[in-house]
Parts: sequence; C-alpha cells; structure tokens
Amino acid sequence: MRKVMMISGLALAIAGCANQQESPGQVPVRDLSASRESTSAGHYTVEAGDTLYGIAWRHDMDYRDLARLNRIGPPYQIQPGQRLVLDAETAQSGGEEQVDDAASGVVATPLGGDQGTGESSDMEWLLPDEEAIERNQRLSAEPLEEAEGPTGGAVAGAVAATGEASGPGPIYSPDSPGADGGLSERDLAERRERDARDEQAEEAEADEAVDEEVTEAAAAEDEPAQDAADDEAGTAQADADEADAGTAVAGGTQGSEGGERGYTPVDEVAWQWPVDGEVVGRFGDGGSITAGIDIAGQKGQPVKAAGPGIVVYAGSGVRGYGKLILLKHNDQYLSAYAHNDTLNVSENDVVQAGEVIATMGDSDAEDVRLHFEVRKDGQPQDPLEFLPPR
Repeated sequence: MRKVMMISGLALAIAGCANQQESPGQVPVRDLSASRESTSAGHYTVEAGDTLYGIAWRHDMDYRDLARLNRIGPPYQIQPGQRLVLDAETAQSGGEEQVDDAASGVVATPLGGDQGTGESSDMEWLLPDEEAIERNQRLSAEPLEEAEGPTGGAVAGAVAATGEASGPGPIYSPDSPGADGGLSERDLAERRERDARDEQAEEAEADEAVDEEVTEAAAAEDEPAQDAADDEAGTAQADADEADAGTAVAGGTQGSEGGERGYTPVDEVAWQWPVDGEVVGRFGDGGSITAGIDIAGQKGQPVKAAGPGIVVYAGSGVRGYGKLILLKHNDQYLSAYAHNDTLNVSENDVVQAGEVIATMGDSDAEDVRLHFEVRKDGQPQDPLEFLPPR
C-alpha cells in the first residue's frame, strides 16, 4: 500500500512539472495596463466640442505651441478622435506607441507551419532539386549539334558559319524604305509638318510677348490704387484668420462673429476686476484649480471682461472649470472666467473692457464663486499682480 502511494505521488509531481512547461511557440501573457497608461501621457484625443485653445489651456500650453507640435495651421481646425501630442519629446519620437511582438501577442512562425524540433514534410519544397541540377549540367555539356529539338541543326549551322552563337535578331529586307539610310516619303512629310508647327508656335509666342508689354504699361498707371486695395484685403484676411485662430470647435460650427466689431489686440491691457467680492482663494492655494484666484459672490451676479479682447472659448468642455470663457487680449495675454451660471458670449465675439460676458454660478464648484485666471504665453500668472489694488 505504501509503495502504491509513493508511485502515485511521483506521477503527480511529474505531471505538475509538465504543466509548468510552455509549449513551443507559445507567448506568455503580460499585463500592459501600466505601460499603456505611461505611453498615453504625452497625448490627448480630441472630443466633440473641444477647441485648440481649450486643449492648450487644460495642459498649461500656448495654443501656438500646441499647433506647431502637431503641424496644424490656421484656422487650427481639429476633429473628434484626432490624437494630439502635448510635448516636444513625444513629437520628436513620432508620437506613436511602440509595442513589441511578444506584448501584442504576435507569434512569428517559420514557413511550413512546423514549430517542432524535427523536420516536417512541408519543408521539403525548400530543398534543392538534385535531378534538375544534374539534367541542366548534362545539357550544358553537350555540343550544339547534338542538342534536341527541330531547331538544333539550324543553330549549329549558324554557329559554324559565323564562328559565334547568337540569338534571333531582326529580319529586314534591303529593299525596305530607309534601309539605305535615307528618309522615306512618309518621314519627309512628318518632318515638314513638324517644322510648320514650330514656326506657328514661335509666332504665337511673339504676339503674346507684345500683349504682355501693353498690359504691364497699362497696369503701371493704376499701381498705387491696386496696392492700396491689396493692402486692405490683406489686412481684412489677417483679421479674419486671427479671429478664427484656435476657436474652431471640433465636431461643431463656428461661433458668432461678434456683430459689427472688429478685433484689434491691445498693446497694454488696462486690467480691471471682473466682479465685486471677497477673494476667497489665492494663486497657488490648495484645491482642484490653483492657477488663479477665487472671488465670492451671489448667483446671477454679472461677470465683466477684465480687458478688451476676443472670445476664443466659451463652453463647459474643460474639466474642473464648469462653464468657462477664455478671453484673448493680445498675442501674450489671456484671461479665464470659470464656474459661471450662464454665458452671454460665444467664440469669436469681440468684447470691450467692463462688458458683461456671463453671470456667476457654481458650475463644477462647491459654492457660488468666480475663478479668474491670467496667463502670459500660456503660463499661469498671479492675477493680483495685474488687477488694480482695492
């Protein structure tokens, strides 16, 4: 009985060892969740309602840097599902995640499909054909007069007459037109027709040159007026591009055009307080948003523009900010107004300093407050260093 138990235990141990061995060609399973999480840190996938300004604001970037990294030109349109890189290192590496074959579950298999240690019959087609090699060697060693086939004698005769072997060549008759090196009547006719076409083309080019000289002389008289018109058109186009820059909504349509107003960036922003109230959160304090200040107030209280500019974002797509307005004052400075209850402006609206752009609320906040930020070249600044003392 004891011997039977020992044999059974030994059999179970052998079976356990066999189960631990991996079959040939099998790839072990690995958890890729951590690697995938780390590789996606330098990317952002565009969602419906996003704008380039909103994405740049969320990641503390200047919208122009974000556009340059992703090779997006004016008017900086983006589409839902588009994948953007967020830093130069990711952009230089190509912005693509690299996954090895083992991690992706791809198993390389040899031709024939046999993964064992022995040779399979499916591999025999790769071996050299000894019979074909021997037959070719025998045929190449035979003299030409013994070669098989109906043309063997003719080839041998040609070799004997010329002293060298040659392949089949062109067959021509010495009586054919042009065989003596001269041109046939057909060739002469084609040459005359080509010369006539060339002469007509030269005459047409000369007439066109004369017309261009007359046109240039007439245009020289109207050049000052034309230059003024071109400058005006160029300025209008530049203003339109500036108004559209970074405000294109992914998966949506453009906002309003701000009525009759035109956007002109100011050299210096005359900052003013957006609302009246107590500062309950300062720059750098703890909390979910630390890049600005929080001002207490009542729900429905008007929120005013801290300076003149153009609305480059108006929506609730930036997490943690609730209903948000981003106002561009010039190429350096932007201001943000978050946690609003209602928004009174849309993208591309041009506003004046002190104009009501929203009402205070508690969207994405614990209580009614306005979160106000100032950013220079995409980087957060302390708003209290810009706002007048009170």
